[in-house]
Amino acid sequence: MTVRLLAAALVVAVAPLSVRAADEENPYKNVKVGDFATYKMKVNVGPIAIDGTTTQSVTAKTDKEAKVKVTASVNGMEAPAQEQTIDLTKPYDPTKVGGGLPGGTDATVEKGKDGTEKVKAAGKEYETTWTTYKVKAKANGMDIDADIKVWTSKEVPMGMVKMTMKATVAKMDMEMTMELTEFGNKK
Repeated sequence: MTVRLLAAALVVAVAPLSVRAADEENPYKNVKVGDFATYKMKVNVGPIAIDGTTTQSVTAKTDKEAKVKVTASVNGMEAPAQEQTIDLTKPYDPTKVGGGLPGGTDATVEKGKDGTEKVKAAGKEYETTWTTYKVKAKANGMDIDADIKVWTSKEVPMGMVKMTMKATVAKMDMEMTMELTEFGNKK
């Protein structure tokens, strides 16, 4: 059950990013081969605590596309790496990264407030733009109702600095935080 809840949470967490992305330049447009961003992830579902990390790495790039490898470790266990090709000629759709949303996922995303804020992550303070979202979804057969806040900065490859989510998933309360821990270029 924990894996299904985590998968559902990740589905909901990326849904608002596609709404935001339609308004902005593709965040992968200026990345270089070797660029990466790593995030620590904390998820609490009732009494269950899940810690992990996820890393996005640019493995190839042309003027028209970028290839991104996504790796993750959850509670010390490595998940299989996934690679995705991002079309740089179209608005960025983060729901496609890492294999995309599961089939049959139905989500509505309502953009809320936005603003600017300084956020400290990865040992540095960033000027960020934050946006709140209200998400209602059905994923993996579970009803999800979530409030999400996402902080982004153009200083970070792939854009995201931090994300928080409070949700009800299959009638269980869930909190999730993803925060940038490291980024750079490994080439």
